[in-house]
Amino acid sequence: MSQPRALPLDPTTPLAGRWRIVEGAVLVPPMGPERPQPCGAFADAGFVEDSLCFGGSATVPVTCAPEGAAPVQELAGLWLFGGVISGHFGHMLCEATGRLWALAETELAGQEVAGVVFFARPFDKVRHVQKAFAQLAELLGLPPVLVLEAPARAERLLLAEQGLGSGELLNGRPEARAFLRDRLAQGTPEGAGRRFYITRTGQPARRGRVLDEEGLEALFAAAGYEVIRPEEFKLARQVAMFRAATHVVATEGSPLHLLSFAAPTGCNVAVIQRRRSPTFGHICDSLRWFLGKAPLRLTEIVSVHAPKKTRNANFIYLEPSRPALRAGLVAGGFLAEDTPDWPDLTPEARAEAVARLAAETEQRLRPMAVEDLPEDDGDEERDAA
Repeated sequence: MSQPRALPLDPTTPLAGRWRIVEGAVLVPPMGPERPQPCGAFADAGFVEDSLCFGGSATVPVTCAPEGAAPVQELAGLWLFGGVISGHFGHMLCEATGRLWALAETELAGQEVAGVVFFARPFDKVRHVQKAFAQLAELLGLPPVLVLEAPARAERLLLAEQGLGSGELLNGRPEARAFLRDRLAQGTPEGAGRRFYITRTGQPARRGRVLDEEGLEALFAAAGYEVIRPEEFKLARQVAMFRAATHVVATEGSPLHLLSFAAPTGCNVAVIQRRRSPTFGHICDSLRWFLGKAPLRLTEIVSVHAPKKTRNANFIYLEPSRPALRAGLVAGGFLAEDTPDWPDLTPEARAEAVARLAAETEQRLRPMAVEDLPEDDGDEERDAA
């Protein structure tokens, strides 16, 4: 197969009209652990390149052409090809939604879509990803969703250009952004004028957080913020809360993807850096394109602790400068000017916080210089962020 066509990276490039219908396409899901994952659609002329899926790169697909296979299931009517669903929450939000924009165009064209068909990664259980995606599918008003376990033939397959992904594709394209925000805007906000601090303490420490995030929770609560662990709420409740937000401060992570889909235009967002990874910049840039306002980037740190040898950015724990956090948040309108000082941790408190993380992760953590941090490529699949 020739080199696949790269996806445009300009977030202003339209997607309008970039879809087509293929008659009698055979869909072959991935069957083994190979990367890139062999899966995609076949038509009479052979493999359909438009069924290639992209993750964090606009030029290198995460899938490739598989071997042809006989279908064991027939799908009547018109089905939208959704791509690959990841069991990773952040990737599910960004990659499984990248082609849904075409539903709006086909509805205007009078085409009735019977359902959306996805592949699961071979190391994810089909039932798990279908159940995990079901909440978002309901919120977006999608037709029935099917995650294939075996080859199937679609009577008619709608293939649309992928307009959103992870990594460098996270800014999305106009129609993809509009589809997600328009659909989620139909829900009722839960209140108004709410301020949230999104913490990661509800996640295992191995998935990443900042040093002594519990202490930050107390500071934000004292400043009048609601401290939330999003994973404790169903997706519909998260969307309703985010739609009522005027100010959100978050330790960088996957909940910010959903916030970008759901928060009101112009919502004030501040992001605390928790790892030295390209992902931090990708998420901040994406928030600007989705919400129309650049987030405040809080990047000043006073210490770094990590295992002696690690390639996983989530095991590198940054300690934000609390005076710098307070100063930036006051200047940005997130905190009142008379907010009491936020002093840095004492050596004793820092040692206690490091000991808690070391015990939870079963890793011996040591202080390290910023310049000694290992290179990180932003591979969230590996980092399980």
